[in-house]
Amino acid sequence: MQRRFVWPALGLVLIGCAFFVGRADAQGSATPGSSQDPLASVSYVGQAVQNALTQQVPALVTQGIQSALPGVVTPLVQSTVQTDVQNAIATLPQGGGSEQVAVVSVPPGQKLVAQQGTEFILRGGNGTVSLSPTSAGGFSDLTGGQDLGQGASVPMNHLLLAARSDGRAITPVGNVRLLVIVIGQYTLEPGS
Repeated sequence: MQRRFVWPALGLVLIGCAFFVGRADAQGSATPGSSQDPLASVSYVGQAVQNALTQQVPALVTQGIQSALPGVVTPLVQSTVQTDVQNAIATLPQGGGSEQVAVVSVPPGQKLVAQQGTEFILRGGNGTVSLSPTSAGGFSDLTGGQDLGQGASVPMNHLLLAARSDGRAITPVGNVRLLVIVIGQYTLEPGS
């Protein structure tokens, strides 16, 4: 009869030991977000890369040229290289590749004109697509998988994309404001 209780008791003892060893190991590990185990957001990493590019790359390029050609590098060549590097850095996307998200209220009589690459979601009101005569297409409805042309009703909660900066806009229908979440560049202009 005692043999029957030995194996289950031994199993419980092993499980208890494993539990206490696991707790002790977890207490010894780093706290998430501390310097031992940092958490990094996309904006933080983007800002760190941007800072490194604007502050460290020009100095490293200058040091490399001076070490490769000691005594040959003139201040004119050095300043030209630094200017070229700074101009190249200036063409990089700013903000770590992330765009600001804005909640925009479009009053009646106005229109929201989206620039190339701007995404938006209609959250309130009724809107229609308004295109300029030079527009080559409408908005890409990424949720519905279709193209929204002139006069098309803008569906609620659909992600729309402006492929070009050619006057593509949405306008409120009636006397109700539009509430739009916008990611990218836009302007509010008088409606037509």
